[in-house]
Amino acid sequence: MDNNDWNELRNEIDMLQQQSQSCATQECEEDNYEDYPDYLRAIYHEVLPPFKSGIYISRWDLKMIAAKVGESFTLDVRERMFRKFMQWIATAEDMRAVIDAFNAHFDDKCELYAEYGQKYPATQPIFDEKIKKAQKAKAYFEKVYVEFFT
Repeated sequence: MDNNDWNELRNEIDMLQQQSQSCATQECEEDNYEDYPDYLRAIYHEVLPPFKSGIYISRWDLKMIAAKVGESFTLDVRERMFRKFMQWIATAEDMRAVIDAFNAHFDDKCELYAEYGQKYPATQPIFDEKIKKAQKAKAYFEKVYVEFFT
């Protein structure tokens, strides 16, 4: 590596450190939800990723959530399973049932996170952040419901 490469690397590391420090002082950007043309894309891209919702929804979780509303499907790729599950929705009442099932799942996970935070105090800030993201994701579900089903 020549000096120019080292300087570029040093600049990139400095930028990453500045971003990290600004996020530590709560100056970084909040996760903003985008607008999507359909609710499938909105939920899949804004609620299912764990870095946005604070909760990882596995294939088995999707299967359990679907069972709560009386739907069943085989295990597959997560995105396909999600699409199959959402194909079941035909009315606003169906969507309300799905949202309630997701919210119950999120609440269960948040209870676990709160319990872990109490048992292991050093992890409390990590779990508090996940709980906060989960609450935002639940609010986003309501936004999607109002926007697409009312």
